[in-house]
Amino acid sequence: MNKAKGCFITILIIFILIVFGLLCVSVTDLNPIGKNILILGVDEREGNSELNNTDTIIIYHISSLGEKDCLISIPRDTRRAGLAEYGIPKINAAYAYGGEDMIKKEIHELTGIEADRIAIIDFNGFKEMVDVLGGVRITVEEPLDDELSGAHFEPETYDMNGEQALSFARCRATEGGDIDRMARQQYLINEVIKQKFNLSIISKTSRLIEILNKRTQTDFTIWDFCSIGFMLLFSSKDINCITIPTVSANIDNISFQIADEEEVKEFLSDYLK
Repeated sequence: MNKAKGCFITILIIFILIVFGLLCVSVTDLNPIGKNILILGVDEREGNSELNNTDTIIIYHISSLGEKDCLISIPRDTRRAGLAEYGIPKINAAYAYGGEDMIKKEIHELTGIEADRIAIIDFNGFKEMVDVLGGVRITVEEPLDDELSGAHFEPETYDMNGEQALSFARCRATEGGDIDRMARQQYLINEVIKQKFNLSIISKTSRLIEILNKRTQTDFTIWDFCSIGFMLLFSSKDINCITIPTVSANIDNISFQIADEEEVKEFLSDYLK
């Protein structure tokens, strides 16, 4: 009996390892430079059928095996001259001007990164996901007091619910403005992955999928959701968090971040592995 039990456990372990290997292949598609997921955060209020500007633009680069994954933020005020014919030439308006295709095109021209998948998440969806996961522990390092985002925090550690986490991520009322805000977003996403992507998440999977179906627009397949979730579950969760290099400028009384395409691509080459 014990011998039979040992054989069964051995077969089960081998099966799990084979599945894990197949999932890893699915995520990287045998691509030596990994896979890129474009994450857009938008404020899609009920009753508004028009496309909105993107409040958040992040590329999650899933690296090849043995390399660190990377969260790459693009400042929402990055100037893109080609958008001037549509209105204010900021990259965060590309989605409103031309939907997914236009913003993917602008990002590719700016960074050289081709988005393999895209996920458009509205604010309510973000809040609901954080709540389902049981909140997230976040350390606030400086006072945040911002009526626009609803962030009111003193420097200390908080167990944040979805509403609090969203206000923390949206706050721009600090000296660094949008640059500080992007750093907080990266920190928040990284902490969610570190704290919540463990075996306890399995019992919450059905509810999370329900929220994703209701609150996000994505070209993910079910296999994508499962394989990426599995990778995050068993990864080291040691993620590089970076922002593309830009300089501030005021053009015609409009604040922009100016990015040199060649400089951006050279900067990213150290992380896209």
